[in-house]
Amino acid sequence: MTTPRAGSTSVTSVSIPTETLEAIRARVGKKGLSAFVTEAVQRELHRQANRDALAELVAETGPVDENELRQTLERLDRHHTTHRTRASDAA
Repeated sequence: MTTPRAGSTSVTSVSIPTETLEAIRARVGKKGLSAFVTEAVQRELHRQANRDALAELVAETGPVDENELRQTLERLDRHHTTHRTRASDAA
């Protein structure tokens, strides 16, 4: 059952396992539940969109070369390590 609300939100009902709900409430409190669930759903939608885009890219260009992927990930790791070091030095 979905009840429209003013603005860009809607009220709906979802079933969540009791232990999961208790863990969320312990972390964010009763009033933070909607924001927590919204953020989690948005992250999942973003993850699925990325997966779909990757599948489309692989279909168009072929599979990713594992060696090239490893080298790119290593380069990104070095970049982030350097950036974090510079940021902590500036603080």
